[in-house]
Amino acid sequence: MESRNQKFRRLGAGRMTRIFQVMNLIANLSAPQYVYTIEDITELFNTYQELGKASQKYFQETGPTRYNEMPDSFTFTNQSTTNPESRVAHERFRRLAEKRMSRVVHTLRLLTNLSDRSNYTYSPEEVTELFVAFKKKGQAVEALFAPLETEFTFKNQE
Repeated sequence: MESRNQKFRRLGAGRMTRIFQVMNLIANLSAPQYVYTIEDITELFNTYQELGKASQKYFQETGPTRYNEMPDSFTFTNQSTTNPESRVAHERFRRLAEKRMSRVVHTLRLLTNLSDRSNYTYSPEEVTELFVAFKKKGQAVEALFAPLETEFTFKNQE
């Protein structure tokens, strides 16, 4: 029979794997056929990191958590716009990014449910390992959206 810790580890690994898979799909949105603004990227990845921190807090609470207050979807709140000729590509980016980030948020909500100590046992190290991986994945995908440097200059020599 599976222990409560083994169940936590199995479900935690599966849910984090799903988050990684969807984040890989979000990474695909950095391709040239999509148009996004810095505001879009900032909001997308700030939300990712903030929800990760909020989820981690559930695991750090001293008593069992009975109600998961994590959101279950993502919608852009900024009203960023692009030039008219790239409007369609920008709208496609936002539609797909919202859909994919909503899947990440939903799976993170399921991961947060594992914080209930009446059903699962886990160590602080296991929680840290989960959320360090979560944070690193977000940073790696966000880096794909950063503008590439096109120019080199020497630092001032004084």
